[in-house]
Amino acid sequence: MFEQFLDGDLSARRYLISALENFMRVLGVFLLLAGLARAMIIFGMVPNPEDAFLALSAERRVLLVFFTVFNLTAAVGLWNKMSWGIVVWLISVGADFFSQIFFSGTFGISPLTLIFHVIMIIIYVILTMLVRRTRLN
Repeated sequence: MFEQFLDGDLSARRYLISALENFMRVLGVFLLLAGLARAMIIFGMVPNPEDAFLALSAERRVLLVFFTVFNLTAAVGLWNKMSWGIVVWLISVGADFFSQIFFSGTFGISPLTLIFHVIMIIIYVILTMLVRRTRLN
C-alpha cells in the first residue's frame, strides 16, 4: 500500500508532506477549541456557578491555567506548521497523561481524552516516519 511513498516518488512525498501539514492544522483547531473552552471557565462563562474558576481547588486552577496557555500556544504553533508547536503539544499531552494517571484522585481520569491523545500521537509518528523515509531514498 505504501510502496509508492517509499520509492522516493516526488509526488508521493509532496502528498505525505501535505497530509502531515493538514494533520497539524486539524490538531491545531482541536487544541484551539480546547484552549478556548478552558479560557471560558477562567473568565467565568459557565452555566453552573459551582464550575466557576474561583470555586475550583487551587490544584485544579493551576492545571486549568496551564492547559489553557499550552493548548492555545500549541494551536498557534501547529496552525503555522512550526516545530515548536509539536513540542508544546507533546509537553501538554505528557502533562495531561501525568496528571490523569498519577493524580486521578485529584484531577479525575478521562479515558476518551487519553485515547484521543494516543491516537493523535500515533498518527503524527506514522506520518512523520513516512515523510522521513521518503527523504532517505
